[in-house]
Amino acid sequence: MRAADDLLVDVGFQAVTVGSIAERAGVSKQTIYRWWRSKTDILLDVLEEDLRDTASWPPRPESAQAALEGHVTHLSRVFTRSATGRVLFMLIGHALQDATTAAVLRDQVLDRERGHDRARLQEVLATASPGTLPRQEADQLLDLLAGPVFYRAFMTGRSPDPGFAGRLVSTVLTCRQGAPPDGAAPADPPS
Repeated sequence: MRAADDLLVDVGFQAVTVGSIAERAGVSKQTIYRWWRSKTDILLDVLEEDLRDTASWPPRPESAQAALEGHVTHLSRVFTRSATGRVLFMLIGHALQDATTAAVLRDQVLDRERGHDRARLQEVLATASPGTLPRQEADQLLDLLAGPVFYRAFMTGRSPDPGFAGRLVSTVLTCRQGAPPDGAAPADPPS
Protein backbone atom coordinates (compact mmCIF):
# COMPACT_ATOMS: atom_id res chain seq x y z
CA MET A 1 0.00 0.00 0.00
CA ARG A 2 2.88 2.38 0.77
CA ALA A 3 4.39 1.62 -2.63
CA ALA A 4 1.10 2.52 -4.32
CA ASP A 5 0.84 5.73 -2.29
CA ASP A 6 4.41 6.77 -3.12
CA LEU A 7 4.04 5.90 -6.77
CA LEU A 8 0.80 7.86 -7.06
CA VAL A 9 2.51 10.94 -5.68
CA ASP A 10 5.54 10.46 -7.96
CA VAL A 11 3.85 9.74 -11.30
CA GLY A 12 0.11 10.44 -10.99
CA PHE A 13 -2.98 8.27 -11.24
CA GLN A 14 -2.89 7.50 -14.97
CA ALA A 15 0.71 6.26 -14.91
CA VAL A 16 0.23 3.96 -11.93
CA THR A 17 -0.38 0.33 -12.83
CA VAL A 18 -0.58 -2.84 -10.77
CA GLY A 19 2.70 -3.84 -12.42
CA SER A 20 4.44 -0.62 -11.36
CA ILE A 21 3.08 -1.00 -7.82
CA ALA A 22 4.36 -4.58 -7.68
CA GLU A 23 7.76 -3.50 -8.94
CA ARG A 24 7.99 -0.63 -6.41
CA ALA A 25 6.90 -2.96 -3.57
CA GLY A 26 9.26 -5.75 -4.63
CA VAL A 27 6.47 -8.32 -5.00
CA SER A 28 4.80 -10.12 -7.89
CA LYS A 29 1.63 -8.90 -9.57
CA GLN A 30 -0.03 -12.15 -8.50
CA THR A 31 0.59 -11.22 -4.86
CA ILE A 32 -1.17 -7.91 -5.36
CA TYR A 33 -4.07 -9.50 -7.25
CA ARG A 34 -4.51 -11.94 -4.37
CA TRP A 35 -5.55 -8.97 -2.18
CA TRP A 36 -6.90 -6.33 -4.61
CA ARG A 37 -8.69 -6.34 -7.96
CA SER A 38 -7.18 -3.09 -9.27
CA LYS A 39 -4.96 -0.13 -8.56
CA THR A 40 -8.08 1.81 -7.57
CA ASP A 41 -8.92 -0.76 -4.88
CA ILE A 42 -5.39 -0.44 -3.50
CA LEU A 43 -5.60 3.36 -3.45
CA LEU A 44 -9.01 3.29 -1.74
CA ASP A 45 -7.46 1.14 1.01
CA VAL A 46 -4.49 3.52 1.20
CA LEU A 47 -6.84 6.47 1.65
CA GLU A 48 -8.90 4.67 4.27
CA GLU A 49 -5.77 3.78 6.25
CA ASP A 50 -4.36 7.30 5.93
CA LEU A 51 -7.61 8.84 7.15
CA ARG A 52 -7.75 6.44 10.09
CA ASP A 53 -4.15 7.24 11.07
CA THR A 54 -4.63 10.98 10.92
CA ALA A 55 -5.83 12.64 14.13
CA SER A 56 -8.23 15.31 12.94
CA TRP A 57 -9.68 16.46 16.26
CA PRO A 58 -7.72 17.91 19.16
CA PRO A 59 -7.74 15.52 22.15
CA ARG A 60 -8.76 18.01 24.86
CA PRO A 61 -10.04 21.23 23.36
CA GLU A 62 -10.52 24.22 25.62
CA SER A 63 -13.72 25.21 23.78
CA ALA A 64 -15.94 24.31 20.86
CA GLN A 65 -14.32 27.16 18.92
CA ALA A 66 -10.82 25.78 19.57
CA ALA A 67 -11.83 22.20 18.71
CA LEU A 68 -13.47 23.21 15.45
CA GLU A 69 -10.58 25.51 14.50
CA GLY A 70 -8.22 22.60 15.11
CA HIS A 71 -10.30 20.38 12.87
CA VAL A 72 -10.54 23.00 10.10
CA THR A 73 -6.77 23.61 10.27
CA HIS A 74 -6.16 19.86 10.09
CA LEU A 75 -8.42 19.51 7.04
CA SER A 76 -6.60 22.36 5.37
CA ARG A 77 -3.26 20.62 5.89
CA VAL A 78 -4.60 17.29 4.65
CA PHE A 79 -6.09 18.84 1.51
CA THR A 80 -3.04 20.96 0.62
CA ARG A 81 0.12 19.44 2.09
CA SER A 82 -0.24 15.70 2.49
CA ALA A 83 -0.05 12.55 0.44
CA THR A 84 -3.48 11.72 1.85
CA GLY A 85 -4.92 14.83 0.20
CA ARG A 86 -3.27 14.00 -3.12
CA VAL A 87 -4.69 10.46 -3.01
CA LEU A 88 -8.13 11.84 -2.14
CA PHE A 89 -8.14 14.37 -4.99
CA MET A 90 -6.92 11.79 -7.51
CA LEU A 91 -9.56 9.29 -6.40
CA ILE A 92 -12.25 11.98 -6.63
CA GLY A 93 -11.12 12.69 -10.18
CA HIS A 94 -11.32 9.01 -11.06
CA ALA A 95 -14.67 8.67 -9.27
CA LEU A 96 -16.14 11.31 -11.57
CA GLN A 97 -15.60 8.88 -14.45
CA ASP A 98 -16.24 5.60 -12.66
CA ALA A 99 -19.47 5.01 -10.71
CA THR A 100 -18.08 2.00 -8.84
CA THR A 101 -15.15 4.00 -7.52
CA ALA A 102 -17.50 6.83 -6.59
CA ALA A 103 -19.76 4.47 -4.63
CA VAL A 104 -16.89 2.81 -2.75
CA LEU A 105 -15.20 6.14 -2.03
CA ARG A 106 -18.43 7.66 -0.71
CA ASP A 107 -20.12 4.72 0.96
CA GLN A 108 -17.16 2.88 2.45
CA VAL A 109 -14.25 5.24 2.93
CA LEU A 110 -15.63 8.75 3.37
CA ASP A 111 -18.85 7.74 5.13
CA ARG A 112 -16.81 6.07 7.89
CA GLU A 113 -14.73 9.23 8.32
CA ARG A 114 -17.87 11.35 8.35
CA GLY A 115 -19.35 9.17 11.09
CA HIS A 116 -16.24 9.70 13.19
CA ASP A 117 -16.32 13.46 12.57
CA ARG A 118 -20.04 13.60 13.36
CA ALA A 119 -19.51 11.85 16.70
CA ARG A 120 -16.64 14.18 17.63
CA LEU A 121 -18.64 17.25 16.60
CA GLN A 122 -21.61 16.11 18.69
CA GLU A 123 -19.27 15.51 21.64
CA VAL A 124 -17.59 18.90 21.28
CA LEU A 125 -20.84 20.82 20.95
CA ALA A 126 -22.44 18.93 23.85
CA THR A 127 -19.83 20.52 26.13
CA ALA A 128 -20.74 23.98 24.81
CA SER A 129 -24.52 23.67 25.06
CA PRO A 130 -26.83 21.13 26.65
CA GLY A 131 -28.75 18.61 24.59
CA THR A 132 -27.92 16.26 21.78
CA LEU A 133 -27.03 17.60 18.37
CA PRO A 134 -29.25 15.76 15.88
CA ARG A 135 -27.49 13.83 13.14
CA GLN A 136 -28.91 16.01 10.35
CA GLU A 137 -27.73 19.21 12.01
CA ALA A 138 -24.30 17.68 12.73
CA ASP A 139 -23.98 16.71 9.05
CA GLN A 140 -24.94 20.22 7.96
CA LEU A 141 -22.36 21.74 10.30
CA LEU A 142 -19.68 19.38 8.96
CA ASP A 143 -20.59 20.47 5.42
CA LEU A 144 -20.36 24.13 6.41
CA LEU A 145 -16.95 23.58 7.99
CA ALA A 146 -15.33 21.28 5.43
CA GLY A 147 -16.86 22.70 2.23
CA PRO A 148 -15.01 26.02 2.22
CA VAL A 149 -11.72 24.34 3.17
CA PHE A 150 -12.07 21.78 0.37
CA TYR A 151 -13.11 24.44 -2.15
CA ARG A 152 -10.18 26.68 -1.27
CA ALA A 153 -7.68 23.81 -1.41
CA PHE A 154 -9.05 22.62 -4.74
CA MET A 155 -9.23 26.06 -6.33
CA THR A 156 -5.92 27.44 -5.12
CA GLY A 157 -3.87 24.45 -3.94
CA ARG A 158 -2.82 26.54 -0.95
CA SER A 159 -3.68 26.54 2.71
CA PRO A 160 -5.98 29.35 3.82
CA ASP A 161 -4.52 32.39 5.57
CA PRO A 162 -3.98 32.05 9.34
CA GLY A 163 -7.25 33.71 10.38
CA PHE A 164 -9.43 31.66 8.03
CA ALA A 165 -10.19 28.81 10.47
CA GLY A 166 -11.21 31.21 13.24
CA ARG A 167 -13.46 33.27 10.98
CA LEU A 168 -15.05 30.19 9.44
CA VAL A 169 -15.75 28.53 12.79
CA SER A 170 -17.10 31.73 14.33
CA THR A 171 -19.45 32.19 11.38
CA VAL A 172 -20.67 28.60 11.51
CA LEU A 173 -21.23 28.67 15.26
CA THR A 174 -23.01 32.03 15.09
CA CYS A 175 -25.27 30.85 12.28
CA ARG A 176 -26.00 27.51 13.92
CA GLN A 177 -29.76 27.82 14.01
CA GLY A 178 -29.50 30.92 16.18
CA ALA A 179 -27.25 29.20 18.72
CA PRO A 180 -24.51 31.41 20.17
CA PRO A 181 -20.85 30.33 20.01
CA ASP A 182 -19.47 29.32 23.45
CA GLY A 183 -21.69 31.34 25.73
CA ALA A 184 -22.13 34.48 23.63
CA ALA A 185 -25.51 36.16 23.69
CA PRO A 186 -27.94 34.72 21.15
CA ALA A 187 -28.41 36.71 17.98
CA ASP A 188 -31.79 38.35 17.40
CA PRO A 189 -33.88 36.33 14.97
CA PRO A 190 -34.31 37.88 11.53
CA SER A 191 -37.46 39.94 11.11
